[in-house]
Amino acid sequence: MGNREIIKIGGEFEINSELLNEFDIQSDVEVRLFSTGRSALMAILLDLKGIKKNKIHLPYYICHTVVEACFKVGYEVVFYELTDQFLFPLEYLEDINFNEVLLSVNYFGFVNDNELIFKIRSLRSDILIISDQVQSIWTVSDSIADYAFTSYRKHLSVTDGAIVYKNNKKFSVQDDAEINFFAQYKLIGALLKNLNITDRTYLSYFEMGEQLLYKEGKISKCSKASNYILAKLDFKKIQFKRKMNYKFVYEYAKEKNIKFLFDYDNSITPLCVPIMLNNRNKVRKDLMGQNIFLPVHWPISKFSAPSSFAKYLAENELSLVIDQRYSEEQITYQMDHLIKYL
Repeated sequence: MGNREIIKIGGEFEINSELLNEFDIQSDVEVRLFSTGRSALMAILLDLKGIKKNKIHLPYYICHTVVEACFKVGYEVVFYELTDQFLFPLEYLEDINFNEVLLSVNYFGFVNDNELIFKIRSLRSDILIISDQVQSIWTVSDSIADYAFTSYRKHLSVTDGAIVYKNNKKFSVQDDAEINFFAQYKLIGALLKNLNITDRTYLSYFEMGEQLLYKEGKISKCSKASNYILAKLDFKKIQFKRKMNYKFVYEYAKEKNIKFLFDYDNSITPLCVPIMLNNRNKVRKDLMGQNIFLPVHWPISKFSAPSSFAKYLAENELSLVIDQRYSEEQITYQMDHLIKYL
């Protein structure tokens, strides 16, 4: 890269202060969004209490925060194993009792579960279905599930914000819910990151925000700042850029011996591009040395440990970033170093 500016790939989104031009924290704007996907799921489950049994079936391959959200609102959790297509296995319906709840996941934005939901309904109309669309903000409104929810902060330059659809209509946060406490620290970190402040400084704010987020035990609202930014963002432009980067990664990797978890599909806009590596941890560490910070989905937890499928993914999956922050040159930088360390 010569004497050009050092490229950094991955990590939480930075926020350009220009996105907050004319923002007034004292404004009386009505916030109708939830703070996080976890908060959104808790609201869904509370909405179901007294209507459905307080028992939910989750895939083993799931973020531990989803499981903990279910526990926090008093649900019994039972786990099921996915098919090799990352879908709910229809034969498992025999293990679901009358009037219980099932959660399906759109993994990485690649797994549209509408056809599956249609089949489940034809066999068991008593089961209530929640579709976790946190890894695909682009499809949540098209879900035919009873409830579908997504979170914006993994996709966009915001610190929080989540939305729920109930029977294809928006389901808003309760009026008496408080604005969350974690976003203010995340916002400071994101603004500092955009100013190229030292990593240690902005990361400390991200960490403070993350600790508060993890401790949050009740349903909360999105911050006013993120609510303001979301109203200004050009979603179509962002989606177009993501799709271009997504396509570029697959084209660049042709004949490079990279094992993609999913085939390319030009009809989707994924969160990231998951690949499988036998030496994942070494490659990931080597990439960090080049300022390329790639996430994994998800580390093994006490909940997913019984599943060999979840364990295999936890040990071998690596997520390549494709988001709108990065130019073709930066995606090339990521791919060149990945191929170098394979």
